[in-house]
Amino acid sequence: MTDRFSFATGTNANFIDALFEQYRQDPDSVESSWQKFFEGYEFALSGSRGSVQADDAHENAQVEALIHTYRRLGHLSAHVNPLDEKPGMSSELQLASHHMEHISLEKVFHPANFNNDEPMKLADILSKLQQTYCGRIGADFREINDIPTVVWLQEKMEACNNQPKWSLEHKKRIIEKLSMAEGFERFLQLRYLGQKRFSLEGLDALIPMMDVLIDEASLTSGEEICIGMAHRGRLNVLANIMEKSYEKMLFEFEGSEYNLFDIDGDVKYHLGYANKVQTFSGNEMRLYLSPNPSHLEAVDPVVEGFVRCRQKLVANSNRSKIIPILLHGDASFIGQGIVAETLNLTGLEAYNTGGTIHIITNNQIGFTTNYWDSRSCDYPSDIAKVVRAPVLHVNADDPEACIWVAQLAMDYRQKFGRDIVIDLIGYRRHGHNEGDEPGFTQPLMYKRISKQKTVLEKYSKNLVEAGDFTESDIKKYASQVKDRLQKAYENIRGDNPIIKPHMIPKELEVSMRYRKVDRSEIIEPVNTSVPRDGLKYLGKEFLKIPKGFNPHPKIKKLFQAREKMLSGEGKVDWGMGELLAFASMAEQGYKIRLSGQDCKRGTFTSRHAVLFDVENEQPHNIFSNMKSNDAVDVINSPLSEASCLGFEFGYSVADPGTLVLWEAQFGDFSNGAQIIIDQFIAASEAKWSQESSLVLLLPHGHEGMGPEHSSGRPERYLQLCGSLNMQVCNVTTPAQYFHLLRRQALRSFRKPLVIMTPKSLLRHPKVISNFEEFENELGFKEIIDDRLIENKASVETVLACSGKIYYELLARVEADPRLAKPIIRFEQLYPFPWERIREALAIYPNLKKVVWVQEEPQNMGSWSFIRGRLEEVGRERGWSLSYTGRKGSGTTAEGSGKSHQVEQNRIIEEALGNASGWKPKLVSHKKG
Repeated sequence: MTDRFSFATGTNANFIDALFEQYRQDPDSVESSWQKFFEGYEFALSGSRGSVQADDAHENAQVEALIHTYRRLGHLSAHVNPLDEKPGMSSELQLASHHMEHISLEKVFHPANFNNDEPMKLADILSKLQQTYCGRIGADFREINDIPTVVWLQEKMEACNNQPKWSLEHKKRIIEKLSMAEGFERFLQLRYLGQKRFSLEGLDALIPMMDVLIDEASLTSGEEICIGMAHRGRLNVLANIMEKSYEKMLFEFEGSEYNLFDIDGDVKYHLGYANKVQTFSGNEMRLYLSPNPSHLEAVDPVVEGFVRCRQKLVANSNRSKIIPILLHGDASFIGQGIVAETLNLTGLEAYNTGGTIHIITNNQIGFTTNYWDSRSCDYPSDIAKVVRAPVLHVNADDPEACIWVAQLAMDYRQKFGRDIVIDLIGYRRHGHNEGDEPGFTQPLMYKRISKQKTVLEKYSKNLVEAGDFTESDIKKYASQVKDRLQKAYENIRGDNPIIKPHMIPKELEVSMRYRKVDRSEIIEPVNTSVPRDGLKYLGKEFLKIPKGFNPHPKIKKLFQAREKMLSGEGKVDWGMGELLAFASMAEQGYKIRLSGQDCKRGTFTSRHAVLFDVENEQPHNIFSNMKSNDAVDVINSPLSEASCLGFEFGYSVADPGTLVLWEAQFGDFSNGAQIIIDQFIAASEAKWSQESSLVLLLPHGHEGMGPEHSSGRPERYLQLCGSLNMQVCNVTTPAQYFHLLRRQALRSFRKPLVIMTPKSLLRHPKVISNFEEFENELGFKEIIDDRLIENKASVETVLACSGKIYYELLARVEADPRLAKPIIRFEQLYPFPWERIREALAIYPNLKKVVWVQEEPQNMGSWSFIRGRLEEVGRERGWSLSYTGRKGSGTTAEGSGKSHQVEQNRIIEEALGNASGWKPKLVSHKKG
C-alpha cells in the first residue's frame, strides 16, 4: 500500500493519540473527517449515550480508527469481481494492523460516529463493517470533501449493511428483466449467428439496474432521462429498457431497408431512440437514447449539452426533472481524454446539468487488451476523482446489490445534484463481437467464463432454494420472452412484414424532427434585413453602461467609438456588426448561446459582450439592458475543444429556437474536437436524421503568426461537405457576417455552419459596412464581384479568392491601378454557389483565364475543393483555370514573420501579373 493511505488507515496508535491531543488544542488544525471522529469520540467518553464498558480511551480511539479505515478502504476487500473468489481481508483492515489483536471480540464499545444506537460487541462491529463495505459492493467515497454528503452515504449504506431486504415483487421484477436480457441475446445468437450485436452477456444485471434507475427517478421528481452509451449492450437496452419493439429490432437484423427519410443511415447498434415508458411504480418516464458513433465516449458531452438545453426548454432549469445517464466501457472511461474533459464541465455554471449518473459496464477487458495494460490506477473509475464523485463498485452477478446501488445512486444525484459512478463489474461472455475469438489473447479468463453460470441461473437458484419461487415460475418468464421474440420474428418474415410505426413522445418531437431539404430551398435568398432605425435603437440599448458600473478606460473609448458608428459618424466594424446581429435576433425572439475559451471579451479583444467592473470584477452582459435580457448568453468555456464543442452540438440538437455558436480560440485549435466535427456535426443528418444549426467560428488568416495561429483548416471542413450536409463560409464584411448569422437563425431548416472569421480584418480600415448594407433585403451574398474594370469586354483575366487576401490584392491595386483586375470573392464555399459564379463571370465576354488566389499552401485552403468545380464552369464558357498561392506544405504557414511577408508579397505580385515582381530587402548577416 502506498504512502498516500498512511493517514487514512490510522494504523499507528501513537499517531492517533498525538492527533487527538492536537485536536484538543485546536480542532481546526486537523482534517475535517478526523474532527468529526474526535467530536463523536469525546461525546462517547462523556457517557451521555449510555454506559460504555471500555474505559480505555486508547482502545476507543482504535475502534473509531478501524471504522474510519473500513469506510475508506473496505472496497479493496470487497467481492466485486464475479470471475474471482472473494479476496482476503487486506492488511489495513486486520486487527493486528491497528494493534487491536489483544482486544476481546466480546468487548463492548459504543462508537460515536456509527449508525447504531446501542453499544456493540467488537465482533458485531466487525461483522457490520464487513457486510457493508466488503461484501458484493465496494464503496469508494471518502475522498468527498463535504462532510454531510459523506455522512449521508454512510448512513444509507450502514443502515442496511448494503444488503436491503427486497419484496417479492421486486425479486419478480429482477427475474423478469434478467429473463428479457438473457433471452434477447440467446435468440439473436440462434437466429442471426455471426452478426455483430456486441452482446450484454456477462453484464446482464445492467437491465434490472437501469429499470430501477428509471423507477427511482420517477419517484424523485424525474420526468425524463437522456442516455448516452456506446455499442456494448446497446441493442439490449433499446429493446428491454427503451422498449423499441422486437419487430423493429429483428427487422434491422434482417438487413432490410427500413429507411423513412432516404438517408445513408448507420449500423443498428449506433442508432438513437425516444420513447415514453411506464415504470415499475406505475409512473411515466420519457426516455431518450442519443445516437452514437463507434468513438465510444464521444457522445458524453453531446448528451450533457442536450440535457442542459432540455432542462431550460421544458423544465424551467429544474435539474431534477431531466436526468443524464452515461454508460461507459471500462477501458474507454479511463482511456479517453474526453471523459475527463466532460467531467470537468460538471461544476461549471454554464454547463452544469445537476449531476450525471455514470455506469461503467466493466467487462475487465478492452477489445483484446487486459486492464493492466490499459490503466495505471486500481479502477477505471479513478478518473472520476477529478470531481470527487463517489464510486460504487458492484458485482454484476449479484442483481440485488446492483439494484440497490442504482437506487442509492439516483437518490444521491437527486439530493446533491452531483455526479456519481456505478462500476458494474462483470465479464464479456463472447469476444469483442460475436465473430471474435477471445481465447487468442485471454485464454485463462475465457476458461473461467466458459464454466460461469449466467446471473439468471445463479439468481434463480438462490430464489428457488429460499422458497421464493419454484423452478416452473422461473421457466415461465424465460418461455414468455422466447415466445414474444418468436412471434416478432414471424411478424417480420415474408412479403408483408408487420412493423408498427413508432410515435415519438410529443415532448421530444422538437429534438427528433427531420425534414429533407433540397438544393432549391438552400439557395433561396432569405430576407435578413433590419431597418437602420431598429439597429440604432438596439445598439444604443446594449451600449448603455449601468449606473455605478466602472468599465475599463479602454472600454469607455471603444463604446464611444461604437456610439459614433450608430450616429453616422463612422461605419460599422466587425465586432459591432456581430453584436447588432445578436441583438436583432434576440429582439425577434431567438435565443443566442455563444461559448468559447475567451468569448466574453473575444480572443482578439474585439467583442466585449460581457464587461467587468474594474473596482470589483462584477460582470455586466451588455444584452441584459434589452427587454429580452436573458436571450443572449456569452460564455467563457474551459480550455477544452472536444467536450465543449460536443456539449454545444447536443444543445443545438435539443432546441431549434436557439442559435448556438462555438468559437475556437484560434481556428486550427478546433482539431482538438475533430471527432465531434467528423462524427456528429458533419454526419449526424446522414447517419441519424439528426438536425443541428450549430455555428463554428474559426479565426483564420495568414499574418505571420506561425503554423498554429494561421489556419482554421478550411480544407478539412470542405472535404466533409456532401449531400448538402453543412455550410462553409469565409465572409469579408461586417454586413455579410450580420446577414449570414441572421440567415442561420431565420431559415426554416437547420444545417451546421462553419465560418472562417478574421483576425487582422477585425480592425482593418476597409472592413466596414454602412447601414444601407444591413438594410439590403437580398441579405447574404454567396459571391461578391467588385467589378473594378468598367470596360468588361477588355477583361481577359479574373482573380477569384476567399477571405483576407482580397484586401491585400485590393491594397496593391490601389497602390498601382495599372495592375487592376476584377476580383471575385467567394463568401460561401459550400454549398457551392454554381448559379452565382456563372452570373458573376458571364459579364466578361472575352474572359480567357480565372486565377484562384489563396494564401494557404496548395494542398490546403479551398483550392483542392474548388478546382474541379471552377474547371467545370470554365469548360462551359471556354476559359482556363490556374492557381497562385503557396506551394504544397506539411505545415500551414511559415514560422518566421519575415518569411511570411516575403511569400505573401510574392503571391500578390504573381496574382496581379506584375512581371517585375516584388523583391524583398535583403538583410545582412555579416559577423560582428
